[in-house]
Amino acid sequence: MNLPALSLLGLISLYLISQVAIFLFGIQNDKFYAPFHFVAGVFLGIIFFALSKNPFSTIFLTLLAGILWEVYEYLMWKYVLKKNKYKPKRQDTINDLFLDFLGTLLGIFLSGQF
Repeated sequence: MNLPALSLLGLISLYLISQVAIFLFGIQNDKFYAPFHFVAGVFLGIIFFALSKNPFSTIFLTLLAGILWEVYEYLMWKYVLKKNKYKPKRQDTINDLFLDFLGTLLGIFLSGQF
């Protein structure tokens, strides 16, 4: 298996782990999920760089995916979790996107082209 295919499997694994942590164990701490954003950025950086071979489009696509994930998180909170004690915070979103960005840089570097 090549690196982009392994990265796709890694993304799927991260998603499944996060869903288990939320729904089975009730973990909703933003600090718990921060490493997930960094690692997802690495995986997406590897995948998008393999597709585009352009570091700038790779960064753009990863940040776009990060924004879409933040929208997903908000919708999950609003319509599925419906818990008043946990509400996504603006600073958490900024931190998550920054970690996505840093992870993408590492992913491009690991792809050997940066």
